[in-house]
Amino acid sequence: MYREEDVSSLQNKISIVLIVVSAFILIVLVRLFYLQVMKGKEYQTLSEQISVREEELRARRGLILDRNGKVLADNRPYFEIDIIPQDLRNRVETIESLTRLIPLPAEEIEQKLENARGEPPFLPVVLVPDAPYEWVAKIREYQRPEYDAEATYYLEGVEVRASPLRVYLYPELFSHVLGYLKEIDKKTLEAFREKYPDRYSRGDLMGASGVEGAYDLDLRGEDGMKARVVDARGTEIRGSAEIDLLREQASFAPVDGNHLVTTLDYDAQTAAASFFEGKRGAVVALDPNTGELLVLFSSPGYNGNRITKKIDKPYWQKINLDPDKYLYNRAIQAAYPPGSIYKIVTAMAGLASGKVTPQTTFGCGGGLQFGNRFFKCWNKGGHGAVSLLRGIAQSCDVYFYNMGLKAGVDGLSQQARLFGLGQKTGIEIAFEQPGLIPSSEWKMRRYNQPWIDSETLSIAIGQGYDLLTPLQASVMVGMLANGGRPLKPHLGKAVLNPARERVREIRAEPGSPVLPPENLKLVQQGVIDVVHGAGTATRLAASPYKIAGKTGTAQVIGHDTGIVASGRTLPHGWFVAYAPYDDPKIAVAVIVENGGSGSGAAAPVAQGVIDAYLGKIMPVTDDRGKE
Repeated sequence: MYREEDVSSLQNKISIVLIVVSAFILIVLVRLFYLQVMKGKEYQTLSEQISVREEELRARRGLILDRNGKVLADNRPYFEIDIIPQDLRNRVETIESLTRLIPLPAEEIEQKLENARGEPPFLPVVLVPDAPYEWVAKIREYQRPEYDAEATYYLEGVEVRASPLRVYLYPELFSHVLGYLKEIDKKTLEAFREKYPDRYSRGDLMGASGVEGAYDLDLRGEDGMKARVVDARGTEIRGSAEIDLLREQASFAPVDGNHLVTTLDYDAQTAAASFFEGKRGAVVALDPNTGELLVLFSSPGYNGNRITKKIDKPYWQKINLDPDKYLYNRAIQAAYPPGSIYKIVTAMAGLASGKVTPQTTFGCGGGLQFGNRFFKCWNKGGHGAVSLLRGIAQSCDVYFYNMGLKAGVDGLSQQARLFGLGQKTGIEIAFEQPGLIPSSEWKMRRYNQPWIDSETLSIAIGQGYDLLTPLQASVMVGMLANGGRPLKPHLGKAVLNPARERVREIRAEPGSPVLPPENLKLVQQGVIDVVHGAGTATRLAASPYKIAGKTGTAQVIGHDTGIVASGRTLPHGWFVAYAPYDDPKIAVAVIVENGGSGSGAAAPVAQGVIDAYLGKIMPVTDDRGKE
């Protein structure tokens, strides 16, 4: 049985609940009455007359820095003059007004509008990228969002947008390694929209090459949106709480891109470039312990600031059509005959064959008669009896002809591939070439002909079919320095968020040794003797650091290829080196096209780079760096 007090309490609680529910229903009814009856007509009219215009807010691209935090690529303010096709209610008059105001041909405007046909009409069509400020000022002075019969100029549909634009602080010094930006084309945009939803849109700039291309997704950030509520005539509506709320809900801020810390060293890159005024060639330097690229320089370079967004057409034609090929990244794309730097491979292959020892000698009388052909040594007077260390130090061709014959074409090929030659290194930037290391199987496949022993003599000294990129040469000498561990060269070191907090590290540790240590040690002593013995680069012994290196002089072949007519008949000068040879911290490969000898043209460049880099991480305060 319930007590009377309990029944009374329950009735009171039910009454309170009923009162609350009734009050809530009453409030809702009153609000509905207000919105639908009292304000209904107003909102209906508003909804029929307003629309939301969306203006894309470009995210700032992340900075690119060198390994010490020096900024290599930044952003600057940039103005763009656009037309919104759906706002062109009087197309002829708008275009005519615009051409009177700024020097822009009507035909060019029509063509750009035609190119945008099929795209959503609310998206802006870029008429003038990177517009001069005086043009922007004129348009803003006369711009009216609505038609005005009294106006001097009729610019409905014309808009000026401000965005950040990439700027390269040392444009020609880092042009090839950083790359440049270009506006995304229609085909790429379709592919990227599927692969990376909501990351790319029409008119976006994207990395076209180099680091900009390889790390585009990290650097580009996410664009924002600024909404504007306009009436039927395109006039922006302000001053209403509901409109302000609508505008705020439809807008969102851009997110700046991440910053990229590269492995590059500004000072070492500058040192490399200082030797290449008016010359063609490349320099690649890396840390043989990590594969981090310290220098990746190609000459001649180009100015990426002149071809991003607003292209300087005469300049673009020059860098595209000039015989010096300004856009050609010689460090990774150009494959050259390696000349005598390849004798590092031949020495390793000869020793690996087991048919020669370090004490085996071959006589050099200035050349080698093989069949009906006399293969010359660079020293016409001959070197006499030559063994391994003297052969490397003196770069005796006859010694390496014989080493090549002992190893055979396939023995040379096998050893070269252990050094990573004849294949891409896997660097993250695009357009790398694999070079060429021949084998008997390759020649049969390529020419349907068997290998000829006389061809072995040519490839043994880095001529004939052999082709290396400077990047591959740097990996080869890096492996010689680090005890034969494979290297994957790379340019990214770390990704930082806009607040400069570390997002991720980029590393590629060397693999386990793949070269016989006893043979490697012998060849290491040979390249030390090149500089510090009776070798071909003894001038580098003046460096405060213990440099080991190998010269190379690659003959330019082709009297029937136009090379003679071009006047470029001098050999290419090569030099590969590492230092300090007892604790390697840098490995360098240099080629100077038509530079003559490796010792005269390329070796000083390598020393300059080594001194510039080691001078910072192990400055010489006494003679501790020298022998």
